[in-house]
Amino acid sequence: MDPAMELTERKFRHWCRLIESHTGIAVSDCWADFARRRMVEHQSFFRQAEDSPGNLQALVDRLLIKETRFFRHPPSFNYVANILTGGPDVPGSDSQSEPPSGFSLWSVGCASGEEAYSLAILSEQLCQAGKLSSPFRLLATDVSQSALDIARRGEYPRSRLRHLNAMQHAWFELAGDKFLRVRATLKKRVVFARHNLLDPLPGKTFDVIFCQNLLVYVAPTRRKMLLEKLAGALKPAGRLILAPGEFFGTPPAVLIRDRCDPAVLAYRRSPSQARGH
Repeated sequence: MDPAMELTERKFRHWCRLIESHTGIAVSDCWADFARRRMVEHQSFFRQAEDSPGNLQALVDRLLIKETRFFRHPPSFNYVANILTGGPDVPGSDSQSEPPSGFSLWSVGCASGEEAYSLAILSEQLCQAGKLSSPFRLLATDVSQSALDIARRGEYPRSRLRHLNAMQHAWFELAGDKFLRVRATLKKRVVFARHNLLDPLPGKTFDVIFCQNLLVYVAPTRRKMLLEKLAGALKPAGRLILAPGEFFGTPPAVLIRDRCDPAVLAYRRSPSQARGH
């Protein structure tokens, strides 16, 4: 018998509701089989969590698919560079203005850190080219503590960096025979913190909120509410960047689609909301 069948449908749905009520993470059809198998493997944790919600963090760490890589969607990173430097095709930008200083970015659902360090590399390169003024701040958050531990170490197998160009590769140093480590000068630019999107927002506003491949874990009924919540953390001219195809339908009224690049799914505050900020 398939071991995944040892978990009854009733118990599976019960544990799914338990996780969603405490974390906002919904087990959708696209990864239900994976979640079921993980629940079977760790049934003892789930039984303990029913009596002690504090154990839910361990369950989340075992359930999430922490799939990510450096510069995962190049058009989105090119778009970030265009936004930060006030490219001529960005609505409301002034290409003749001085390079912005003190800009801020938030990597939401940063997993093991590749996305956050990619944003940091991009920002540092723009600063070195004189297109941005240092310093910048970059907050990277995730609900998984084990993923954040990896991110803070900043050590990755060499195979994960093979696709980077020479300038991007220069931000890493050797860490043994098979690993490369993020250089300290870059690592200090990123603040990693555990954050559940059901909790209050960080209390800061950002020029760029990078939130890719996270909505797949959120129930469809909650997605628009989450987008509205993230919009509240944008600066008046800030941008929220999702993964292509991650959200369909009409966005909340506080956001309008930015159509500068059809390959990028990005939103900005609606003019009325930005003026009222």
